[in-house]
Amino acid sequence: MSSLSNAVDYLLVDPYRKGSPGLFTLRVSQIMHERTGGVSDLSLRRVLKVLKPQVALPKSSLMDDAAIGNSGNKLNERGWDIMPWRLGADDIASLRKFAFSTPAYATSPTERIMIDENNIPHDHGRYLWRMSDLIRQPVVQRLLTDGAMYQVAQNYLGCRPILCALGLWLDPVYKGYYGAHVYHYDNDGPAFLKFFIYLNDVDVETGAHTYIQGSHGRHKPEQFRLSKRYDRDDLLAHYGKESEMVFSAPAGTVLAEDTAGFHKGTTLKRGYRMLMEFQFAMLDIPHVEEFEDRIDPVHVEPIDAGIKKVARKFFA
Repeated sequence: MSSLSNAVDYLLVDPYRKGSPGLFTLRVSQIMHERTGGVSDLSLRRVLKVLKPQVALPKSSLMDDAAIGNSGNKLNERGWDIMPWRLGADDIASLRKFAFSTPAYATSPTERIMIDENNIPHDHGRYLWRMSDLIRQPVVQRLLTDGAMYQVAQNYLGCRPILCALGLWLDPVYKGYYGAHVYHYDNDGPAFLKFFIYLNDVDVETGAHTYIQGSHGRHKPEQFRLSKRYDRDDLLAHYGKESEMVFSAPAGTVLAEDTAGFHKGTTLKRGYRMLMEFQFAMLDIPHVEEFEDRIDPVHVEPIDAGIKKVARKFFA
């Protein structure tokens, strides 16, 4: 098949087949990012800030205005910030109980894989739980009806964001190659922000998240321009060894991060890493579950109008 045919299939046919205009928009943005070395992201951000003005969001019970502003400053400066609140022990226990009693998947949302906490499988580098199941958990609904993450994301992005994905996953000890454990950056549109919540204690032997602070600028050095895997030594030779942050932290820790910066998980030597993720972005980032299994939104009352607008993918 010719390169032109491949391009047409990638940009037009595949998004049409999947019924996802958002997939078309995202892929155009991704191609432009790599072709322009990230310069196109700046132009898109200016346009989207006009087209998607910020919305009124409710006050948070987790963070006050000063804490939200301080978090935004740290994110702009270094690309990450530890939130001043933690997920409580009861909520962590509830999510872990859900995970170990609900089928997960590894390669396709159509799979149904039960994970036994006392006998973790090692056949894949990651096991994930479906967003349609996750959004029905009271803990998740409470988090998503509080204004904290929305306000931090909206302030950082500078426009009304989209809550485009939420996730819960487990990384076991895995002997094969797993790309998430090699340094890379995410090419998810002109601007985005993720929140990671550890659901077990994590250290360098159990999958601690690693990040090169200050590498979150969209305009990457030429040798790191493409969104692919990179050697750690090459990156640290450029950014400096002191820029590497290793987030060994207890369960409940909430890390906000712009994953346009180079990041990875450390390769596990024992145990497992379980965490929850919420992703906000300027552009929608369609998830594989939307194509294969569909997301079934939930009805929650009462819910703030601004939150419902941002999280419309998950709240009916």
